[in-house]
Order: sequence, then structure tokens, then C-alpha cells
Amino acid sequence: MKNNQPKLTLKELPPSTIADVLQAVNTVGTPNISVNVARQRAKPTDEFCFMFIMKMVELTKDKAISKQDIAVLIQYAAKMQYGNQISISQQDIADELGIDKSKVSKSVKKLVDHGVFYKEKRSLYMNWRYLAKGNLSDFIKADKENHAILNSMIASK
Repeated sequence: MKNNQPKLTLKELPPSTIADVLQAVNTVGTPNISVNVARQRAKPTDEFCFMFIMKMVELTKDKAISKQDIAVLIQYAAKMQYGNQISISQQDIADELGIDKSKVSKSVKKLVDHGVFYKEKRSLYMNWRYLAKGNLSDFIKADKENHAILNSMIASK
């Protein structure tokens, strides 16, 4: 770390986890990260996005997953609805990233194959074990409803 950069501290994480997180961020490119530390408890109706860091670190270490795949994942995460349903088109994601739709399609297929996304009927969903968007009450309810789906998906891998 250069001397003119602020020193980052992550409390309550083991040093190996901190090293993995920093290494993963550095391999993705120049990060644009902001951290907001709340001084009050979240209300059950507050919007949030959980990121399960160890699953994301695992994903960034996978040689089959490219920076483009991570960029597609993040764009979908930003646009997904409560309940983790993804309703934005691949063309819209391609336009936002400035890449061909075929590249988005290949990334989506790869992320489905890795269990990050899953398909149910004709809908695409984000796996709750990577990212979750919603509010606390909905998350708890949906997690219980989707538990069987996620377990069967993991068992098939």
C-alpha cells in the first residue's frame, strides 16, 4: 500500500480472511467501494443487500470465472428485485457494460453452472448464498421457502 493511501482496517475478521478479501478486490480491478457503518439497528422494512463474502472470495479465486463474469454478476445484483429475482434483460446488462449480448449470455451460463444464479421455470434468480436483496422480514421468509431448492441445487453440483 502506498504511503499516500489511507490505511484500511477491518475489525473482527481473522487475518487470513482480510488477506483473501483484499487479494480478491485487487484481482477484480480498481474498486469503487464505499462503506457505511450504521449506528442503529436495521428495521425489518429497510432495504439491504447481503454479500456473503467467503462465497464471493471463492468465486473470484475460481480460474474459470473472469473479470467480465464478475462485472455481469454485479450489474445483475444492482438490478435484481426483492426476493432475488432477476428481471432485467441480457441486452440491458450488455448495454450498461458496453459489451455484446453474447458475452453476457456466456457469463450468465457460467454463473448458472457455478450455482451463483439458478433458473426456475423461465425466471432467473440470484443464489441467496452469494447475494441477497430485500428486507429482513422478506429475507427470512424467502430463505425458508427456498431452502429446499438451494439444497437440491448444491447436492447436484
